[in-house]
Amino acid sequence: MRTEWIKSQGLEMQGLWSRVVFQKVLRTSLTPQDRVFSTRFHYKIKRKGVEFDKFKVTLVVQVRHMKRKGADGVGDYDDAFSPVPAASGFRTIFSLATQLDMFTDHVDISQAFVQGELLPGDGRNGNVYISSPPGYEEDSRYIYRLLKPLYGMPSAARAWHTTMSAFLEREGCETVGFEKSMWRVVIDGHRILLGAHIGDFVIACANRPVLDAFRKRPLEAFEGTYEGPLEHYLGCEIARDPVAGTTTLSQKHYAEEIL
Repeated sequence: MRTEWIKSQGLEMQGLWSRVVFQKVLRTSLTPQDRVFSTRFHYKIKRKGVEFDKFKVTLVVQVRHMKRKGADGVGDYDDAFSPVPAASGFRTIFSLATQLDMFTDHVDISQAFVQGELLPGDGRNGNVYISSPPGYEEDSRYIYRLLKPLYGMPSAARAWHTTMSAFLEREGCETVGFEKSMWRVVIDGHRILLGAHIGDFVIACANRPVLDAFRKRPLEAFEGTYEGPLEHYLGCEIARDPVAGTTTLSQKHYAEEIL
């Protein structure tokens, strides 16, 4: 198992380097106002229902000392709020998909936060610095300047949501009511419903070719994977019965774990 964790850690760093998340800079280039935050790896076993999915390793910034900017403009970030749909919002998508005989697909954006863009208020003097990741220390003269949001930053989720929302707006999508992470769009006369919890997308449409074409668009704009028809989502098991015209949501595995 140790080998699998090391392999996953290597894949995490490879993904961060390939997406140009940070660049090396000399410590001597920092100003007295700049701050350097340490990092660590977070390890988690991911499952789909009761089945093992993968070993997940994420590099996160340890930002317990990050401060929100005050009236004087001094601080490390401006705003951290990022909306996610209420549980009732997702149930509404499933309900409409059942009533209107829609297909429901699952798209997962890989390393979603680091595919966003840093917000204008991030960092002091517009820069956020981190120390070398554990096990990757090479030269004490160098540190890293972030070019993309990294997990652990208070504003990372907001930065990703801002980037994702701008993309969906360009695709003609509009938000639904007060839900800022649920969208709708009509293409070739067919309605498409979309809900997003961070990088996990639920996309519903009654026309399979239209749905197939639309779900490819976020995967062209961002790196991710098509997870197939929706079966597991945010700890829920989803069972569709097209003959009976029903959709059943269950949290059996979660309940058993808690018990």
